[in-house]
Amino acid sequence: MERDIEFFCQTFYPDTISTSQLFTGLLTRLAEAGRGVTVYCGYPAKGAENLPRREVYRGVRIRRLGLNVALKKSLFHRLASYLSYLGGSFAAMMRLKKDALVFGVTNPPFMLNLLWLASLLRGFKYQYMLLDIYPEGLAKVGLLSEKSLAFSLWSRLNAWGYDRADKLVVLGRDMTPLLTDAYRQPPEKIVYIPHWSPHAGEEPPRFEDNPMAEELGLRDFFVVQYSGNMGLWHDIDGLVETARLLRGEESIRFLFIGDGRRRAKAMELAARHGLTNIVWLDYLPLERLGVSLPCCHAALISLRDGCEGVAVPCKLYGVMASGRAILAQVPAASEVALAVTESGCGLVTPPGDPAALAEAVLTLARDRSGAREMGLRASREYARKYTIEQAVLHFSRLFA
Repeated sequence: MERDIEFFCQTFYPDTISTSQLFTGLLTRLAEAGRGVTVYCGYPAKGAENLPRREVYRGVRIRRLGLNVALKKSLFHRLASYLSYLGGSFAAMMRLKKDALVFGVTNPPFMLNLLWLASLLRGFKYQYMLLDIYPEGLAKVGLLSEKSLAFSLWSRLNAWGYDRADKLVVLGRDMTPLLTDAYRQPPEKIVYIPHWSPHAGEEPPRFEDNPMAEELGLRDFFVVQYSGNMGLWHDIDGLVETARLLRGEESIRFLFIGDGRRRAKAMELAARHGLTNIVWLDYLPLERLGVSLPCCHAALISLRDGCEGVAVPCKLYGVMASGRAILAQVPAASEVALAVTESGCGLVTPPGDPAALAEAVLTLARDRSGAREMGLRASREYARKYTIEQAVLHFSRLFA
């Protein structure tokens, strides 16, 4: 008899951030196929005022833990909400049976440590999925020194958590060396499940037929788009610098959609240079993704130097589903670089080199039929490896 899945992740339906989209689509499909699923999540950042603590959504039992984010009016309230979710998760873990099938993800980063402690006390086994790797990721972007006491303590706690885990699931092949080398995890414990996207892979639409291109006045330009989070792992300033280098190319425009801690500084940089070849948009509703992602000829993926192995930009897979060429400014050993080069769906340039990225943009702008062919390859590769149906098969085998 199949065991029910006890799934711990802070974001889930109806939250609209990427992690919520990934797991909402995955787990509802597993539930609709007859698998018992309980999700222990927090409250979304918006629209949480009337959400119940318990509900069933498409067969998934949802248990919302911690403080309602409607209280997040200050840093204190946000911290209280975060800590209360961790506390609620630990309390829920302490009620699980010894034979429970427990699965957690790095959202939030300290979930691994809670699972380790609760499993010691309750005796259950757990599987753990690394979306990003902490504290190594923070060290790579300069927010935490590898020589600090905090880094050493966090790493030691993680080592205990990894050692006790039944399986460690990674979204990128580049994550495996850190686990095997730094944490001495046996390769047979590590399971690579390719990233997936909740978006349906369909025949790529023509850019010229996209209504959003008409709305934004971009139909007559070669459009390069960045869509999604502008956060820790992404060099948004470098993308703006690329736009600056191409400011004299009247036929090229950049479309930046999304938000994050690096957006404000990047917009200031663009304003300081007086750039008029960038269009900035906030996050769009989920229902518009089918129009917004194909509103370009080529899509940008950014991963800062040294961040291979600690993060996998999920935006790659939505772009592949939309059938657009990829311009990946990422480390050569990263999962994104591997995926792009294996499928021939785009060009890879090194991080921190806006001139190389600008040259790649020009290459595609001067060969639009070549860019279109790359987009078709992206769509075919997505249908072959990265659909949510493929993810359901992978996780069904993992949970068997």
